[in-house]
This record gives sequence, structure tokens and C-alpha cells, in this order.
Amino acid sequence: MLPCTVSEAWAALHDPAVFTAVSKPFLRFRPVNPEAFPKAWSTGSTYVVEGLALGFIPLGRQEINPVTTESDTEKTLSDNGRGISGALGLLSSFRHRMTLRPSGVGPTELQDELEFDAGVLSPLFWLGFRMFWWWRHRVMKKLVSSWRSDAGLSWDERYTRKKWSGNPNSSLVAAVSGLTPGTALDLGCGEGADALWLAEQGFEVTALDASPLALARGEEHRRAQVTRDHQPRIIRWIAQDVITEPLPESPTGFDLITASFFHVPATERKRVWKKMVAALARGGTLVIIGHAIEEATSGVHGPPQHLRFDHAELRGAIPKSWSSVKVEQRTREQRGSDGAVHTVTDTVLVAQR
Repeated sequence: MLPCTVSEAWAALHDPAVFTAVSKPFLRFRPVNPEAFPKAWSTGSTYVVEGLALGFIPLGRQEINPVTTESDTEKTLSDNGRGISGALGLLSSFRHRMTLRPSGVGPTELQDELEFDAGVLSPLFWLGFRMFWWWRHRVMKKLVSSWRSDAGLSWDERYTRKKWSGNPNSSLVAAVSGLTPGTALDLGCGEGADALWLAEQGFEVTALDASPLALARGEEHRRAQVTRDHQPRIIRWIAQDVITEPLPESPTGFDLITASFFHVPATERKRVWKKMVAALARGGTLVIIGHAIEEATSGVHGPPQHLRFDHAELRGAIPKSWSSVKVEQRTREQRGSDGAVHTVTDTVLVAQR
């Protein structure tokens, strides 16, 4: 389990520098042809390397032949290489397969498989490979923070410093109450208070956030609540940057898509809203909630003015063919950093396709 997004881990697996780092100090690989490692492994290419045990004992040469396959649910990087000379040449077959997929509980799952044949020496090779794979995974977990995006690290740090209230947003509760439960997609879910509330109403929730730390907390809360009252809460937690990555797919679209307080630059939020519109099922409901522009001076810490959006911008994101679009302001109580309770205002869009 790697505390990063699938895309971050995918980029790392394609990086020869990571390949080198997870091999030290037991193995060192020196590029032979080409004479330098590329910036990233290229599918369909062949790379010849020389292996050195402990950095100086020659093991011979081998080919690395990377092949990638991707689907909506997982990504696989395979090396169907072969040994050429020396001890590595004793391997008559070699297939290394690394598959990444969302674990559903926050972190990214790496399934790391090696199939090989070295004849009667296979048990000896197995012992060496097994120890080496144990070491690789230990090093990967130490390196994973260096694979993270600036945004992901920023959110992890924010959740390290602070825990949210654990209560669902009252504006979301008001907007969703009365809907028939179905599939729901919650963008920027954080520690999952809204996702948990939706699951309690009977929705089957897919909850996305760039912080695996926040998602892991959400899963802890879900398990604790299920243990307490034995009511099922179906939530799939996925670490994902919704700005740069495509949203998960549902066969007929999601019945409900919601994003609360997703305050990013205008070009980025419009890109995300467009994805939300495309992912919504016919007859589904879209809910977008933000801190109102007028609420910037309420005394409660919030996003800067240039990251807030108004009624006109929200209405402009919804196709004119949709059956209903409603944008309004809702007030709620929130405790500020000064400890006092303030009345704050949200801008809320509720639209039906």
C-alpha cells in the first residue's frame, strides 16, 4: 500500500532513477545500450543493463523490455526481459509485472509479481529475489513522499495539522435530502464527513481526494461507525488529483455528483466542473458548494477572494438543455479560529440533468 495517487506511483515506476534507488545497496544496474538511462522507460523499447551485486560483483547482462497497459481501473508496467550473460543468463524466462490500482480505502495498491525459470537453480534464485523484493518495498515506502505532487503534499500537511469537525455540510444536507439514493461521486472529500453522511442515506459513494492521509481517516471513521451500529456504509476512497486526472467512470453515470469548497483558480475549477457535468447520469443531480464572495469578511478563515465564484459563473457551467438549475445562498453556523461561532454564507448550485 503506497500513500500516494495511482498517477504519482505510475510516474515513479517509469522513472529509471526510482528503479536504481530501490535496488541499492544490494544491486546496481549500469546502462549498456543505450549508454545512459532515459528520463522514463518507453514501452516497446529495449534496454540492456549490467547487474552488479553489492555494487561491484558482476552478475552479467540482461534486457529490460517495458510494456504498459492501462484500463479505467488499473495500470500495469511489465518487463518481459531476459538474461543475456553471467548469472543473469541462467534465467531462461523472466517476467516482472507491477500493477497499480486504487485500494478503495485510500492508499494506492501495488501488486508486484515476478515469474521466472532458472531450472534446477530456481529455488536459489527464489530466495535471492524474495529478499530483494522485501527490500524494494521497504525502500519504496520511504521514497513515496518524493513522488507526491506539491498539491498532494500540501493537503497532507494540512490534514496533519488539523482535523475537521466530522459533521456533514449543512448546505449539502439541505440540497440532497429527499433524493432517491443511488451512486454518488464526492470530489475533494477530505476526511469524508459528507461521504459518510451520503452513505448513511443509502448512496453508494466514490470519494476522491488528493490526500491519502485524509482518506485513511475517512475509512477509519467509516469502520468505527459500522462497528458501532452495524449499518452498511458503502464508500470507495480513491486518492486522485481531480484537476489533472479523469474522473472514475460509472456505467450509466453517477446519480449524484458533489463538490464542496473546491476553491482553485478559475481555469482549473471550470475544467473540473466540465468533468462533473459529463459524468452525471441522465436525471442525476449536481451539487456545487462554495464560500460566498460576500462572506469573505465574516471573520472565519476561508479562501482568498480570487478563488471564490459567483452565481453567474456557476450557471455558466451548466448546459442550457438541463431540466433545472438553481443557485442560491445559504447561511450556516461555523466556529472560527477565535473560538467564536459565526454565521457564514455558502453559494450553492443544485442542478438536474
